[in-house]
Amino acid sequence: MIYYACAKSVIKRQPRGHFAPFIRGIYLLLLLILSGLNNLPAQNKRMVALGSSTTVGYGSTSPDSSWFGRFSRYFKCRAQVMDSSFNLGVPGADCYLGMPTGYVPPAGRPRPDSTKNVSMAVSILRSLANAENGVIIVNYPSNDYNKFTIAEVMNCLQVIYDSATSSGNRCFITTTQPRADSIFQSSVTKRKLADIKDSIINRFGTAHTINFWDGLFDPADTTIAAIYGAGDQVHFNDAGHKLLFERVLAKNVFSLPVWYAAITGPLNLLATWGDRPNGGGNHPANFTADNQVFIIANNPSPTINGNWTISGKNVQLIVGDGIKPVVLTIPAAYRFRIASPQSADRCR
Repeated sequence: MIYYACAKSVIKRQPRGHFAPFIRGIYLLLLLILSGLNNLPAQNKRMVALGSSTTVGYGSTSPDSSWFGRFSRYFKCRAQVMDSSFNLGVPGADCYLGMPTGYVPPAGRPRPDSTKNVSMAVSILRSLANAENGVIIVNYPSNDYNKFTIAEVMNCLQVIYDSATSSGNRCFITTTQPRADSIFQSSVTKRKLADIKDSIINRFGTAHTINFWDGLFDPADTTIAAIYGAGDQVHFNDAGHKLLFERVLAKNVFSLPVWYAAITGPLNLLATWGDRPNGGGNHPANFTADNQVFIIANNPSPTINGNWTISGKNVQLIVGDGIKPVVLTIPAAYRFRIASPQSADRCR
């Protein structure tokens, strides 16, 4: 199966005998997912999501269309590397509800919900033999941020993150999301959401954050981009949730073998790829092993200088990051293909 997602990325095939290129293009993140997973057992990995209405799936037409539903179905049913996922989202929740049990908040702030907080998430993951196979995704994008100080928000998220990782689990903090309803219509409040987004990335680093802001707003006024909005200026529609899922997928939260293309070098050469985000480090042994993820984001105009085939079960090629444009050119003299048997959905 080849799955095309949205991207600011283009694949260009240079045709034989013509000067004008044939463009196979799509907008926002281009994602090719090839799977052949009938015989791949689940590996006892789990994910717990904390958050508010976006985590619950508001704005999407069905639970399966939400970012959480897409994540659960992909990793459990298609990739078959996760045994279960748990949604602890609460509509209208702010970050204080996710604080650990026993935390005493400042005056006027809500107390933690012991059934929907980070302590519950850690408890759910406690039975895993390997704590790193447990992932907690924290998605409190905006509720009450018009009232909280930035320092207050960061302290809240830091306490949740520290509690989530204290037992060895992995934790990823999503950024703020664009919003423009009622009090969030003011330029000051919208600017504050953008500043909190930057603060989250600066505090937790790109390795532990998932960007739910950039590429999802209208640059003219930072409202939700029309193609992603559910119509209430708060929630994302199916297309928006799909893009959120792709951001989570690209983060590789379960640490599958992931390789990054360097800023230079033909993509068909193993030496062009590395296990560090800049494309350095160790190189892949081949393009044929199962479960490999190849990400092209550093080079804005990558190409190949020979035939290139990627194969193996559950192989992914991600072109672009949904923010910076990438144009992948396939010269007419060479052939690029992803050769993999079509996967079956084990949940059907």
